[in-house]
Amino acid sequence: MTNIKSRPLVVKRFGNKLALHDEQTGDLLSGQTLVVLESDSGLPPKVTVTFDAWGPHGIRFEDEPRQEQ
Repeated sequence: MTNIKSRPLVVKRFGNKLALHDEQTGDLLSGQTLVVLESDSGLPPKVTVTFDAWGPHGIRFEDEPRQEQ
């Protein structure tokens, strides 16, 4: 079984856009194409992040090699 590490994340504003960053290092999570923050009264806010699923900066399965461009 894989040892799972978790890291706190933070949403930052860039003008009128949002981006997800590693809270400890400040690094931007690569491959983000869209970050949406939804907040309904009385419910906890929901953050939806869309990532590019292709290319060298996209999401991949841990056991698959990173694609080179």
